[in-house]
Formats: sequence, C-alpha cells, structure tokens
Amino acid sequence: MSSSIAEKILQSLNIAVLERIGPHQYRLFGEVPVFYNLMFPIQADGTPCCEPWKHSFMLEFFLDDAELFFERNAPGKFNSGIWQETDICNCNQALYATAIVDGQHQVVIIRLLEDDFTQRARLVQKAREQLLEQRSLHQDLENYKRKSRFDSLTSLLNKESFMEALQRETGRSNALEMDLSLIFIDIDDFKQVNDTYGHIVGDKVLASLGKILMESLRSDDVVGRYGGEEFVILAPYATPVQAYHLAEKLRKSVEGFDFEDVPHTVTVSLGCATFIAGESLESFIQRSDLALYDAKRNGKNIVKVR
Repeated sequence: MSSSIAEKILQSLNIAVLERIGPHQYRLFGEVPVFYNLMFPIQADGTPCCEPWKHSFMLEFFLDDAELFFERNAPGKFNSGIWQETDICNCNQALYATAIVDGQHQVVIIRLLEDDFTQRARLVQKAREQLLEQRSLHQDLENYKRKSRFDSLTSLLNKESFMEALQRETGRSNALEMDLSLIFIDIDDFKQVNDTYGHIVGDKVLASLGKILMESLRSDDVVGRYGGEEFVILAPYATPVQAYHLAEKLRKSVEGFDFEDVPHTVTVSLGCATFIAGESLESFIQRSDLALYDAKRNGKNIVKVR
C-alpha cells in the first residue's frame, strides 16, 4: 500500500499520527484530518500543530505516561481511554489516543470518535474520572518525592515515606495495568558486623549500602530503608525477569564493594515479587518478604522470587 493511500485512509477514519523522533519530540505523518486542525491551532509557519498536548489537559497527561512507555521500547500499545475536550468537541464527539511501539517506530495516534458516541457517554465519564485520578496520583508522587522525610543515616526514604509511595504506585499499577516489582534486601549476618567491629562501623556499612543502591537504580525506582539492616526497592514497569536481574545486579555490586573497616566480604540477600492486579498491599509485601526469607534459608547472598 502506498503512503498516499495510507494517508487518505487515515484522514477518512479521522486519525492523526505523530511519529516520535525524540523525547517529547514528534512529527506528523502525512496530511492530518480536518478535525485535528480545528481542535489544535496551526503553527506560525502554517503547518499543523506538532504539540497538541499543549492545548489539551488530557493529552498532556496521556503523553506523560506515553513517554515512560516509549522509554521501555518494548513492542506493544498503551491506550488513553476515551475522553471529551469540552471546549472544542461537539456533544457527540470524543477523542482516543494510543501510543504504539512497533519495531523501530514509536507513534502516537489521535482518533476522533463520532459514531454511537451517545452509547459511550458512561464510558467517557468513567475514563475521564480515571485519568484525573491517575493525574492526582502522579502529582502526589512528585510532591512526596519533594518531602524531606529521609533516613538520616543512609539518606534514603524512611519506611513511612516509602509506604506512601508503595500505596500510590500500586494504585497506579492497577489503573494503568503496568508492571510493578518490589525487592526486599537484608544484609547477611549484620549482627556479627556490629558485634565484631562496633556500631560505628555498622553504621558506615549501612550508609555505604544506601549509596550503592542509589547509584545502581533506574531513575524511576524508589528506594528506602525499611528498618535496621533491611532495605526495600520499588521498581515501576519491572517485570519479574527484570526485577530479578535488577536484584542480581545489586547483589553483585554489594559483594564486590570494599566496605571501610570491614575486612571480610559483606553480602546481601534479596527477595522479589511483582504486583498482581487487585491484590492487597499486605499480600504484595508479604510475597516479597517471603522471597527474602527463601534467600536467607537457602544460603544467603542470593536472589529469590515469589
């Protein structure tokens, strides 16, 4: 099929396609449908708008999550749900956006829905409420990150702050159907370190471990000190396999680190679990904690998954 025929089909279906060429950078594919130019202002040079999210609150929110989806660069789709732009849509019109990764191509599709829209009114309202709730979760997480509720020794989030993040991210995982993994970490035989070298040296080990975790994690990961010598990591978008590899990377980093004033090798045991849609927070935590128990029981200095 030629590109011109494809463009005409997209126009007839009221579909606009934006190809991603970089972070928050897009270019339009072919000529856009009439609705697109009516809804999103034409640029000063007379070309169609390449940043429609700047004129749509709902598209702006969708793009925030679409960018995270694109960064994963895994084949698939991420949908926005149906919504109305109350200022520019007719009562029988709605918009629908989809982010798609297919091979080397990353695109955002914006489609105008008109047929049988009256029957979708209830879905539209539900989707709008869901998007607004997700937006609130995003904003709450950003506000939470700015709070100064850190563990003074390790400079990591304290347990209370981490639990707030965990609660919000599980809600977001349910809403967006995204992967979310939890990793519990415990320093092996830490009591022996304190008893042999003293608590000052033990505190240095804790502080060094906090630094290792911060330097080894991805930008979206959340790490905290859960209590004593136990640490915890929340890894958005991490599948069970990805969580295992992340935990194994951390295990090796700790094993190869030269802890000051401790002549023997310090190791950690790690337990991983990936969130199951709809499960309770307590169940999610318990599965990760039980995986850590499995690691401790099976010789330590290993990663176990539940």
